[in-house]
Amino acid sequence: MKVSQPPQESATIAAIDLGATRIKAGLVVDGVIRTSTTTVLGPDDKTQDGIVLRLDAVFHDLCARGNVDPSAIAAIGIGAAGATRHVEGIIAHSPNFPAWSEFPLRRLLVERLGLPVHLDNDANALTLGEARFGAGRGYRDFVCLTLGSGVGGGLFLNGQVYRGAFGMAGELGHITVVPEGFPCNCGNRGCLEQYASATGLRNRVRRDDLFGGLTDTALADPDLPRRLFEAARAGDERCRGYFDDFGYHLAIGIGTILQVLNVRLVILAGGLARALPAFGPRLMAELPGRGYPCVNSVADVVPCALWEDGGVLGAAALVDEAQAGKS
Repeated sequence: MKVSQPPQESATIAAIDLGATRIKAGLVVDGVIRTSTTTVLGPDDKTQDGIVLRLDAVFHDLCARGNVDPSAIAAIGIGAAGATRHVEGIIAHSPNFPAWSEFPLRRLLVERLGLPVHLDNDANALTLGEARFGAGRGYRDFVCLTLGSGVGGGLFLNGQVYRGAFGMAGELGHITVVPEGFPCNCGNRGCLEQYASATGLRNRVRRDDLFGGLTDTALADPDLPRRLFEAARAGDERCRGYFDDFGYHLAIGIGTILQVLNVRLVILAGGLARALPAFGPRLMAELPGRGYPCVNSVADVVPCALWEDGGVLGAAALVDEAQAGKS
């Protein structure tokens, strides 16, 4: 007599998107976010000890909100801003948090929480999320660019995230698009993220402020990129020029990437990807001439599918990847 087995319960993953200004976290089951929370980072979170304490608090708050015992969580996935050595679980460098240099975040969280932790660069995590749940489904090769405060990048090649020899491949925001251009936090000058990001838009606004009327507070306003986009859509010629410049430099960067990788798909994610109607026309007009047209013209450039959920679902996908033995 065959005895039927009860169906196994799906694993609950604590997924954390650790950004430059905030932490988004969620409890994820089978690719669905069941409970979520957002925490703004404060001054105390800039140290290694401080962010470990903050992540501990976020994890337990998330479990309480979801009415889940912390010991029932299968694993924790974290996508973190900065250059990350995935295999070692170390944040090698974070331009927004200098104290996080050579930061063994995974080890410290494992010791504190007693659960498996899987850590990677936030753009790699988001790329994996788009491959599993979003616009990259069905593709074995694509590139993902995250357009936000800076420019992140992820390479999905031959059906998996490509991390390179030391786990830090895909830093596409630091491709040089203007030799000896604006200085970048990475140490280079003229990086893509200095022109095709919120930082890039602020650079343009600052450069156009001929009479010094704008304060640093006004330039740092997190809502500034959205207001510039709305003004461009309303027909403001100066703001339309900002996004035209944005698309021009993004085409140089994407053209370079396509010449190296010859992928069929480029996914644009991050908050500024929503401004595609403003910068897209210049991007698509410029792209065919930035390398062999037979390479650049056949690539589709599309917005992401996951949007605000991409970071959390990407962090959950890191756990799925590790459990499948592909990490």
